[in-house]
Amino acid sequence: VRYPGGVNAMVDVCRQSSYGYDQRAEVLGTSGMIATDNVYPNTAKIYKNDFTGNADMPFDFFLSRYFEAYVTETEAFCKSLVEDSPVPCTGIDGLVALVMSLAADKSAAEGRWVKFSEIIEQVYCSSPTEC
Repeated sequence: VRYPGGVNAMVDVCRQSSYGYDQRAEVLGTSGMIATDNVYPNTAKIYKNDFTGNADMPFDFFLSRYFEAYVTETEAFCKSLVEDSPVPCTGIDGLVALVMSLAADKSAAEGRWVKFSEIIEQVYCSSPTEC
């Protein structure tokens, strides 16, 4: 992803890692860095002559990995229904995620940068009756 001002972002995806479902993230900047690690069933680590690492494989399924997030998301949605208030995640949020994933897929397939505007033209409808 190329952002205004010359900032680039890169996403590497591998869903068939030999050591489990790998989902880490790093953001590096001129003032610091933030990193996230995989989610494991426990925090146990093994230290031996021939191996150092986690005792278990990362969670391998979305519901296991993101259980708390799904519960929180569902509670927030129900609260919005009960209180007749806006939902925290809108259809636009879903559209943005869809556009980003389709652009990433097209970029990988074609080996080039893909502008989000290319994808938006294909998936966005200003009126449901005109799609």
